[in-house]
Amino acid sequence: MDFWKTIKVLLRRWRVAVPVFAVSLGLAAGVYLSVDTEYESTGSIVLTSPTDGAKVTEGQQGPADRVNPLLAFDGSLNTSATIIIQKLQDPIVQEQLTGGSKEIGYEIGNGQLTGPFIVVVALARTPDDAKNTVTKVIDRARAELKASQEALKAPASTFIAPVDIIAPTNAEPKTGGKVRFAAVALALGFIASLSSAYAMESFTQSRKKKRSRARAQQEWQHQQGSLEQNGSSGETARMHPVTQKPG
Repeated sequence: MDFWKTIKVLLRRWRVAVPVFAVSLGLAAGVYLSVDTEYESTGSIVLTSPTDGAKVTEGQQGPADRVNPLLAFDGSLNTSATIIIQKLQDPIVQEQLTGGSKEIGYEIGNGQLTGPFIVVVALARTPDDAKNTVTKVIDRARAELKASQEALKAPASTFIAPVDIIAPTNAEPKTGGKVRFAAVALALGFIASLSSAYAMESFTQSRKKKRSRARAQQEWQHQQGSLEQNGSSGETARMHPVTQKPG
């Protein structure tokens, strides 16, 4: 019932609702165009164990029975990937990799995958910045992994190796944010259109009621005046009786 009442109000007050809604469409379009487009690029690597195992065997360069500490426990590859991810999530490292630009950012994690995966997603205002950022982050991940193993003095033959799964992709525009902002502006405009129609309807109905009350008041006053006039005429008639002359 309320729906049909709303439709009737809009139809009656379309001269107000339509212009307001048209302005809202223009504002939504302006919001869409004013919000900068962001570009997204992704890339991922996986950590793999050395083919010759975690220990140095006889005949290999280095002391025998030396073990890579990062491979000395269960789930070592997953743990190593987590360590690298944590390092690259450091705000100082992020500032270094993005050059301190507020227009460039990245996220790094395992991509909700099971295994020692490192997934990088970068957002930037230009396609080149987005793709270059993914490349920098993955290169930094490789460097951090190598530096960690060197710091632990692990034999080179036992190093964990990063393998590309997805090379940094060509950046694609993301319009979801722009569409959301425009949708919010359009929704607000629709509400404003309804509000203006109801405001005009309320104002018009109020004026009608005032006019009706004024007419009713005038009619009542007119009736009262007529009654008073009729009453005065009756009294005059009684005060001046007609007398007959003697014949």
